[in-house]
Amino acid sequence: MPGDPTLHPDPRRPRGEGVDIGAVARRAGVSTATVSRALRGLPNVSASARERVLAAAAELDYVVSPSASRLASGQTRSVAVVAPYLGRWFFGQVLAGAEEVLRAAGYDVLLYGLPDDAAREAFFTRLPVRRRVDGVLVLVLALPLTSGEIDALLSLGVPIGTVGVPAPGISSVGIDDEAGARAAVNHLINLGHTRIAMIGSGPSEPIHFTVPQQRALGYTTALTTAGLDTPPAYQVDGQFTFAGGGAAMADLLALPTPPTAVFAQSDEMAMGAL
Repeated sequence: MPGDPTLHPDPRRPRGEGVDIGAVARRAGVSTATVSRALRGLPNVSASARERVLAAAAELDYVVSPSASRLASGQTRSVAVVAPYLGRWFFGQVLAGAEEVLRAAGYDVLLYGLPDDAAREAFFTRLPVRRRVDGVLVLVLALPLTSGEIDALLSLGVPIGTVGVPAPGISSVGIDDEAGARAAVNHLINLGHTRIAMIGSGPSEPIHFTVPQQRALGYTTALTTAGLDTPPAYQVDGQFTFAGGGAAMADLLALPTPPTAVFAQSDEMAMGAL
């Protein structure tokens, strides 16, 4: 069809610009539905037709519109990641890991921060991710997910996963915080230490934040089992931050009888302590 300008794209034009699926269909001699199925790798397209479609698309430098492809497939190719803190080291590392895996699989990441109760309530009430994502990943929250929040997530009709925040009916990845803390303190005990302090959380963290509670339990269990004391002065608030860990360590070193070893409940506090 020499008179059809869409079949002879200007070489100066950016790739795919001005070329639509109809031009590819005309070049290949098939319907637009066949072009769509062939380019998306769907079945019920003959090998010869698929070959003609791919050749026509290559000749015309046709680029599939992401929005059109998503509309046709019913997928958004996006995953929401929900986190309480976006600036803390731990959450940054988890976000980086999630983004790397999702990007490799061809998914975009929509990030939602829930730094306080108001933001959290607004998110689970409005559910801004509805019809915008193919899945939701929830990172460790200060408070366990409530039954209402779980129901809200499940109502989205997409896969839900959590990291460090187990919830009924939702797939979760996490660790045994009590056992991990107990193993760390037992390591210090096996090295011969008897004056072991703990940098953990205090009033600055929500009372239902289960991570520090479980790690504190592991600390006290290990010391009690070994017949060692757990004096209150050896348990200090590091606020789960780098700066808090440094300040807590300074307080411990200023004690009349300072500890010879310290168990920190998080990497950030440990780095501050160092």
